Amino acid sequence: MNTRLVPLLACLLLAGCAHYQWRHPDGTVNFDTDSYQCQQEAAKAFPPDIRQRSYPPRYIGPRWHCPPGATARSACWLDGSWWDWPETEAYDVNERARSDLYRSCLKARGWAYIRVD
Repeated sequence: MNTRLVPLLACLLLAGCAHYQWRHPDGTVNFDTDSYQCQQEAAKAFPPDIRQRSYPPRYIGPRWHCPPGATARSACWLDGSWWDWPETEAYDVNERARSDLYRSCLKARGWAYIRVD
């Protein structure tokens, strides 16, 4: 392995361990109270609006499968084809807007979402 990559990989691994928290400069403020009030405000402005999204059936054609290290096509096999069933999922149209308003509300109350190592 290239010796220049080792420090870079170490930094990337350590960066993945960091997490974020909401913090307020005045330590006496209760996050749960502000969070609840902001959630209520966001839910009132952007109530859940559940919609259905459908995906049509799709055809999945045959594929070749070869064992590792196979050099000849004779070692490979062809699997069958099939139709993938149609899918339907529910999603909330207002979820993103509600989340954005919630974060904006907390920031307006003095909270900051900061990295905590």
